Amino acid sequence: MITGLRAVLALIDNPEMRRLQLAWAAMSFSLWSFAIALGVYAFDLAGAAAVGIAAFARLLPGALASPFAGLLGDRHSRRSVLVASSLGASGVLLCAAAGVAADAPVAIVFALAGLLMVVSSPYVPAEGALMPAVARTPQELTAANVAHSAMDNAGFLAGSAATGLLLALTNVEVAFGVAALMAAVCAGLVARLRRDRRPEYAGRDAGGVVRETAAGMRAMLADRRLRLITAALTLLVFFEGAIDVLVVILALDLLDLGEGSVGFLNAAWGVGALAATAPIALLLHRGGITAGLVLGCMIAGASTTLPAAWVAPAAAYLGWIGIGVGYTFVEVAARTLMQRLGSDETLARVLATLETSRLSAMALGSIAVPLLITLFGVSGATIAIAAVLPAFALLRWAALRSFELGMPVDEQHFALLRGNRIFAPLPVDTLERLANSLVTLAVEPGTAIVTEGERGDRFYLIASGEVDVFEGSTFRRREVAGECFGEISLLRDVARTATVRACGDVTLLALEREHFLAAVTGHRRSRGAASEVIEERIGTDAG
Repeated sequence: MITGLRAVLALIDNPEMRRLQLAWAAMSFSLWSFAIALGVYAFDLAGAAAVGIAAFARLLPGALASPFAGLLGDRHSRRSVLVASSLGASGVLLCAAAGVAADAPVAIVFALAGLLMVVSSPYVPAEGALMPAVARTPQELTAANVAHSAMDNAGFLAGSAATGLLLALTNVEVAFGVAALMAAVCAGLVARLRRDRRPEYAGRDAGGVVRETAAGMRAMLADRRLRLITAALTLLVFFEGAIDVLVVILALDLLDLGEGSVGFLNAAWGVGALAATAPIALLLHRGGITAGLVLGCMIAGASTTLPAAWVAPAAAYLGWIGIGVGYTFVEVAARTLMQRLGSDETLARVLATLETSRLSAMALGSIAVPLLITLFGVSGATIAIAAVLPAFALLRWAALRSFELGMPVDEQHFALLRGNRIFAPLPVDTLERLANSLVTLAVEPGTAIVTEGERGDRFYLIASGEVDVFEGSTFRRREVAGECFGEISLLRDVARTATVRACGDVTLLALEREHFLAAVTGHRRSRGAASEVIEERIGTDAG
């Protein structure tokens, strides 16, 4: 397990990405530690029903706040949003610890639990939207998502184990205080990230907060692939919400174990999740994203049935280890797809829409367990929850098979595309396909790469060297590495408007007409950026 974790972290040779991952480990510790301690606090007050109510009160406010929280990540520096959110979470957790210590009414503690999810709701969409920008290639983004899951589960494992010990040795308010400390550690880590700058168009299209917030929902609904991924993740967290309540009932009611066992069973989930790190990394590296998602659904379902079929502590611990493995497979595969397919302009809002679905589904899952127990008993409720993910995988198998990861791309080629104004707004998935379509050309000094008046069939990026641009015999400009030419002829369907000659040895990356037009004209922001480039060049050349 540790070897697998180290192997994944070794893939992330990127200090910014490592910092982002470690910050999430601290935030994961904080949120899970609080959730576990809150469940025990509620059970001590009023039994199983109170555990479901506490989870519902904690999750629902976050579900309502998430769409608006996502707008923050698309409009402002995502690093700044992460800092503010984690600091806010730390403050709310300190208040909750003080409230329990002062024997405050349970309604106040539950209200603070809901407030925690509100102030922390901007974190996940802002972090998820920042990761593709920090990643230098699609492969690094994939590795980063595996590492993110490993950090999430490391935080979960450490938080669960620590909370189990704290509850066994001290009390709930101490556990809340430790959760507050870890949220502050998270804030310190993200504060060291470079401040990201949002593109100019991120502040445009003023249409009111509600309209702009709804852009994430519209973007998700418009793409059948994003809809399918959203459905998978929503069902996953419905399952998670149910398991969060079920673990308390299994430990304290069915198995009659001590309070600390709730934390230890959750830690078993964390062990399984970390053990899944190396296998899921290998599957994604080989392009098996559908296999990872479907296999995860099956493992999670089978593992959940184990303690229902064999009512013993060993079965519960083995089952929760298996749940950690299956959950990780599904989460990493689906999260990777979401980040690769989403457009940077609305990605935080798409992820926030997902967070609304996630928290709502988790809240419904948590409140469904007491109802299912009333109808079917603890064992029957466990089997019903276990069937959710396998049923989805079987029913949607045909649609899931359409997903695949592309071949590894050259880091320089990907960076040149993403650094170009025309291509910068495109989703990672589109950039990856374009990078794999690029043709490398070595051009000798003095060679005419394109000639004025001829038909345009390619777009060019300059990888190294310099070129001169002429209209007739008039010199217009010199272009260097990172710049481009050839877009006017392709987008306006006219003959070449200038002749471009190599000044010395030049290396070009050529993109065929059909690939260029399909990518650029199919994306509103990319098409707009290309039009701006054309207008600027025509204006400069005319001057």
